[in-house]
Amino acid sequence: MDIHEYYRQAGNFHGHWCPGLAIGVRAAFEAGQALGTQMADRHNHIQCLAESSACWMDGIQFVLGATLGNGALKIDDTGKSAFNFYNPETGESLRYYLLELPRELPKSELIDYILTASLEEVFRRTPVHRPFPPRAEKSPELVCPLCGERFRSDKTRYRDGQALCPHCG
Repeated sequence: MDIHEYYRQAGNFHGHWCPGLAIGVRAAFEAGQALGTQMADRHNHIQCLAESSACWMDGIQFVLGATLGNGALKIDDTGKSAFNFYNPETGESLRYYLLELPRELPKSELIDYILTASLEEVFRRTPVHRPFPPRAEKSPELVCPLCGERFRSDKTRYRDGQALCPHCG
């Protein structure tokens, strides 16, 4: 599938077609190729640590099959338009930082630019500075004595010697 088809189908998933979605599709598409995966297999186990959240998250999810639910997509909100990609099978990784885009272009032309301009015009590729966060261990559940709701024990807040959930603590 070519990048335009990924974008078209990702728009159906996302609910509309926008430059942010194109950014996510392009970043994930390029990362998949650079890290040696078979793009025909959407669920190719590439992991992504995004440094902020926006429409691009759905593009990344659609292209790579990396989701919050399967643990292959995580967000560490630094406020940067940057994406760290990891291939856990090979140990390879890369980071794409979004460069300034020609925002004066009409929306359709900007989307086409994001999808087709040279990679160096859209992203700066840099080394990854940190490992992909490990999957959180399952913690036993407690019941909050104030609200009565169950919560993971690793999220306990203590107040006046009582073990409370994060909302009550």
